[in-house]
Amino acid sequence: MRLHDGVYPEVEGGPRVKGAISTWEVPDDGSPIILRGRTRNQIQYTWGAIAAELFGKGAFSHRINAMYIEFENTGSAVSIPTFGRDEGLEYYENLQFVASRDFLRISLPQEPTVGIEPGFEDYFTAGTNGNLLTFGAQTAGTEGIHGTAFSNGASSTIFGAALVATPVFADRTQDVIFSRGYLDVADQIIKPVSAQIRIGWGLSFE
Repeated sequence: MRLHDGVYPEVEGGPRVKGAISTWEVPDDGSPIILRGRTRNQIQYTWGAIAAELFGKGAFSHRINAMYIEFENTGSAVSIPTFGRDEGLEYYENLQFVASRDFLRISLPQEPTVGIEPGFEDYFTAGTNGNLLTFGAQTAGTEGIHGTAFSNGASSTIFGAALVATPVFADRTQDVIFSRGYLDVADQIIKPVSAQIRIGWGLSFE
């Protein structure tokens, strides 16, 4: 059924995409990794541009292949920013004007794994197909995109991340944000002296 003006009403419980972030401490000496926190993400409106290129054109250039890891050099907890779904790349470009705050732009080292979101086992076959993608990336380097130091000595506190498509990896002005998420104050992490922080990011299509 549709409304008289030709607009179809929204169906409660209809298809959706959602995601969740897990953070892990990865010691440099090969010791077991440590779970540090979990949080939900927000899907930005620009995810639609990524989906349109992938689903409609088969554009490999618009696959999710990078992660932004946001940090601030502070000795205390970082206030989580308020952001709408309409906020895109401009937020990260404007970090150059925010003292001590920056982000790492990390290329995803491998393709996401494909699994099944709990509760959807009846619709897919394990090991063959599924509706859950899991991405992973790890902190690297000693400074952010805008030149801010990233280290334990600088008290670099990791507090947020984004999943990103990079149509031209050498030109970050063309990046497209798929989703963003922020860690609760209790789960924020100061860059360890002898470890990196790994972020696992699950996206389910329901």
